[in-house]
Amino acid sequence: MKMKTNFKAVALALALSIGMGHAFAQEILTGFYRESSQKTSRYVNEAGLFLPFFDDFSQARVYPDSTQWTDRNAMVTDGFPLNPPTRNAVTLDVLDDCGRVYDYAISNAFVAEYLTSARIRLDSVLEPTPRAITPADSVYFSFWYQPQGNGNPPEAQDSLVLQFGTATEHQEFLHLDYQNFSISEIFAQMQVDTLFPGDTVWSFGSCIPGMYTLISDTLTSITQGMIAIPCDSVFTTVADTTWTNVWSTPGQKLSDFLEENEGRYFKQVMIPIIDLKFFTDHFYFRFYNYASIVSSSLPSNRGEEDIWNIDMVYLDINRSIQNTSYPKIAFSGQRPSFLNRYQSMPYRQYRVNPNSSIRENLQLDIANLDNISHEVSYYYTVKQINGNQHYRRDLEPINIDPYQESGYLNCPPTGESPACPYVGELFALNMWYDSVSYEIRHYIYDSTCAPPLIDSMVCRQGFYNYFAYDDGTPEMGYGVEPASGRFAVKFELADYDTIQGVQLLFNHTLNDANNKYFDIAVWKDENGHPGEEIYRLSSQVPQWEEQPYRFHYYKFDQTVALSGIFYIGLVQQSGGLINIGFDATFDNNQYNFVNVNGSWQQSEMHGSLMIRPVVGPSYYISVDELENQTQHIQLYPNPTSNTLNIKPSDDTKIVQTCILDLLGRKLFQCQFEDKISVADLAEGMYFIRFTTAEGQVFTQKFIIRK
Repeated sequence: MKMKTNFKAVALALALSIGMGHAFAQEILTGFYRESSQKTSRYVNEAGLFLPFFDDFSQARVYPDSTQWTDRNAMVTDGFPLNPPTRNAVTLDVLDDCGRVYDYAISNAFVAEYLTSARIRLDSVLEPTPRAITPADSVYFSFWYQPQGNGNPPEAQDSLVLQFGTATEHQEFLHLDYQNFSISEIFAQMQVDTLFPGDTVWSFGSCIPGMYTLISDTLTSITQGMIAIPCDSVFTTVADTTWTNVWSTPGQKLSDFLEENEGRYFKQVMIPIIDLKFFTDHFYFRFYNYASIVSSSLPSNRGEEDIWNIDMVYLDINRSIQNTSYPKIAFSGQRPSFLNRYQSMPYRQYRVNPNSSIRENLQLDIANLDNISHEVSYYYTVKQINGNQHYRRDLEPINIDPYQESGYLNCPPTGESPACPYVGELFALNMWYDSVSYEIRHYIYDSTCAPPLIDSMVCRQGFYNYFAYDDGTPEMGYGVEPASGRFAVKFELADYDTIQGVQLLFNHTLNDANNKYFDIAVWKDENGHPGEEIYRLSSQVPQWEEQPYRFHYYKFDQTVALSGIFYIGLVQQSGGLINIGFDATFDNNQYNFVNVNGSWQQSEMHGSLMIRPVVGPSYYISVDELENQTQHIQLYPNPTSNTLNIKPSDDTKIVQTCILDLLGRKLFQCQFEDKISVADLAEGMYFIRFTTAEGQVFTQKFIIRK
C-alpha cells in the first residue's frame, strides 16, 4: 500500500541516498505436471477480513479465492481429493505457480509451497455490536486434510505444517514525487531575475515545505523551460510477520491414513486460539508442505509428487472442541456423466443406440456437514444448449444424517434417492446436428432452516466428435517398460465410422525428461484383446499446449475406416516413463491393455488413460451451438424434386458437401458446388452436411418430393 505523508522531507541529497514404479516395472504411474494459466492480479483487502473465515473451495476455479488467500501456488481441484466432505479441495504439491517442478527440488525434504490467508481482524467483531475479541470468546481454527488422495503419497520425511502469524507495520521510504514548475513561476516565487549554479530552489505551492533542488546552470528571465522540484515523499506500508508453528503431521500413504482414521478419508483438526499475541488486527495463518522428489536416476518420474489435500477451513468465535460441524448441505466428488460408459461420445454414435448409451441412474455424493439430521429436497434440470429439450426431475424429501456419523447419503436397495436419481429422459435425437451439449444443474436444499441450506452443482454433458473415458484432469502420468512396450484403450462403434486422428494429453516432468519418441497405432479386436494392427503413425513426440488440461491433436495421414470394437494406443520407442495423462478418478481398468512381452494383458492400473479418438469427417471438435445454422447456408427450393441450390453466407467458405439419410448413412460426398442434382434419390427427408475451410461442420435437412 502506498500513501503520502505529511512528515517533513529530508534534503534531496539525503533522500536519494536510501513417482511410483521402478526400472523393471511393466506399467508405471507417476504424479502429473500441471501448467498454470496466465497470472492475474491478486485482490488485497486492505481493511482485513472479519470473522467468520470459511472456505470449502467449492466455488473456486483453479486457484483459491483471491479475496481470502494471498498466494496462488496451491491449486483447487475435484480430482486429487478422494471422497472430500465438499466438492473440491486445495492441493499442495511440488509445483510452482507456473506448473513446473521447483528448480530447487531435491530428494531430501524441502519447503515446497504455501497457502496463506489474507489479513484477518482477530481483534474485534462487528456483529451483533462491535466489540473486542478475547480468549474468553472460545476461538477455534479447524480444517480437514488428507494425504495422497488420488495422487502420489508424501513420504514419511515429508510433512504438512500449519503456522499462525502476526504482523507489525511500519513505513518505508519508497520514492520522491516531483512537480514541474516553469522558470518564470520560480522567479516570481523567489522574487529574483537570475539564478546561478549551486542556488537552492525550495518547494512551494501545494508541495510539502522544506524540499528543494539545486540549480546546475545559470538561468535568466529570458530562459525558457521547466524545473522538476521534489514535492512530496512517498512511503509504503511494510508488514513484518512473525510466524509460529502450531501443528504438523508427517507424510504417509492414504491406506495407512485410513487405517489410523477409522476408515474416514479426511481428518478434521481443531485448534483453540488462546495466546494473546494472536488477538490482533493483523492475524494470518498459512499451510506449507515439506516435499521431496525421486532421485535423478529416474528423471522421467520427477513430476507431481507428495500430495496434500485441504478442505473446510473455518475460523470463528463461540466454538468448542466438540463443535466439529458446520451448517451446510453439500455435493461432493465428481460431476456425474449421464453416459453409461464414456464421459463424452460422438453424437452420431449416440443416436444409433441411445438406450444402451445412457445409464439408468446417476451417482452423487451428498454430505450433511451439520451436527443434526436434515430433511432435504432434491431436483435436477436438463437444458439443451440452444435447443428445445428441457426437463426437470424432482424427488421426494429425504432425511440425511450428519456426515461425521454416516458419511455420504446412501442409495436405497431399490428405487431412487438424491444419491442415485434416475435419468429422466433420453437425450433428443436431432438428426440435423453433428454435436450437441446440455447444461445439467443439481440442487439440494432444506428450506426450513434460517437461513436456508442449499447447494448446487453445474455439469456439462457434451456429444462432440470424440470418445473420452476421462474427465480431463490428469492426476497421474502413465507409461510402460521396456522399450517397444505398448498400451491401448478399447472403444466400440455402434455404427461404421472413420477415425481422423487422436487427442492425447501428456504431463511434463522436470526438464521434460519424458520427451521420447512413440508411435500411435490402431488395432482390430481379437477375442477381447488388441489383434491385427491396421494403422500406425510413426515417430511422434509429446506435445504440450499452452493452457492447462488441453489435449494435443495428432492428425492421421490417412483416414481409418472402422466398425465395432477397436483399440488405439501408443508404442514406446524407448524405455522410461512417457507420462501420458492418467485420470485416477474414473476407473476404466477393464478397457486398458498393456503388452510388454509379446502378449496383451489387461492393465493393473485403475483409472482412465487420456486417449481420445476423433471420429467423423473432420477434426472440428464442436459445432457452434449458439447460432442458427441457416444463417450460414441457405437451401432452395426446399422441398425439391430435381436440384438443390446452395447459397453460403459471404463469410462461409464451404469445401466439402455430404448427403446422408435419416440413419446418418453417407449416400455420397463431393467437393462443394452451388447446385447438386438429387434426381436419383427417392422421396423423403435427407440431411446435407457442409465442411468449411476452417474445419467447421454444419448440417441441415431437406425434403425430396416428386
